[in-house]
Amino acid sequence: MRVFIDPGHGGKDPGAVANGIQEKDVNLAVALLARDLLRTQGVEVLITRQDDSFISLQDRTDLANREKVDAFVSIHHNAADNTGARGLEVY
Repeated sequence: MRVFIDPGHGGKDPGAVANGIQEKDVNLAVALLARDLLRTQGVEVLITRQDDSFISLQDRTDLANREKVDAFVSIHHNAADNTGARGLEVY
């Protein structure tokens, strides 16, 4: 099994920002934890970024397609809005 993890946003793109927390930082922290956990289970894991760098959406998908991975997981943390939206989104 080969999994490509994509910590959303990064570099010049902070993603959602609330209470001094930038989504890009949380996404990266979760992605690195997921990478390490999956590797302990014998999964081959590739990752789009391991630091606070900007990678275009096209480059992210090109990397995954070139590597012919079994799964592509893009990690994001959305900010709640005034609609009362809650929970997890998976696409």
